[in-house]
Amino acid sequence: MKVRLYVEGGPKGTHADGLRRFKNAFKQHLAQLGSHLNTLEVSPGGSIDQTIRDFVRALREAKQDCIVALLVDSDAPVTAHTPAIHLETKLNSANLPRDRRTNIFLMVQFMEAWLITDAAALEKCFGSKVRTIRFPQNPDIEAVPKRDVLDALDLAAQSMPTGHYHKIRDGIRILAELKPDTVAQRSKHARALHEFLRQSAHA
Repeated sequence: MKVRLYVEGGPKGTHADGLRRFKNAFKQHLAQLGSHLNTLEVSPGGSIDQTIRDFVRALREAKQDCIVALLVDSDAPVTAHTPAIHLETKLNSANLPRDRRTNIFLMVQFMEAWLITDAAALEKCFGSKVRTIRFPQNPDIEAVPKRDVLDALDLAAQSMPTGHYHKIRDGIRILAELKPDTVAQRSKHARALHEFLRQSAHA
């Protein structure tokens, strides 16, 4: 079964090269879950609202041999019982029927939380100096405030040209090296995404 994942993120506008690199980095990251995911399609949508609109349109047009899914930032701690409830206001605005609100997943609280779970990936991007940086150690990475995550990444990126973390330039490089297992150990929402992808690919 084919799986098409609509993902929040990528450069603003229509920067084709940046979109391609973001897409490929996500595919490289998730393909590590198993060779059966080599056919996974990743569609970056930019903003969360645009990504949801793309997802809703794809649901209407999807063929029977394709499963469509959504992956966006939660942008806050998640207290709702399901991702769909957490995103309820935005899903209502996109006119998504309630009976179609499945296959929805969250990056909690945002993609950068995933990145700081993998010391090896960070070192490949920023060099061995990251070993001296104390990244947030909370075993529940979803509970770490966004500001703490970004402060740690900015420290790691001090030697980069901009002197701070850059979502597209640095985030894409880390994401491509990021091991799914390291994320899953600290993120229950990542674990749910991984399980869905494994099951769907074998459907």
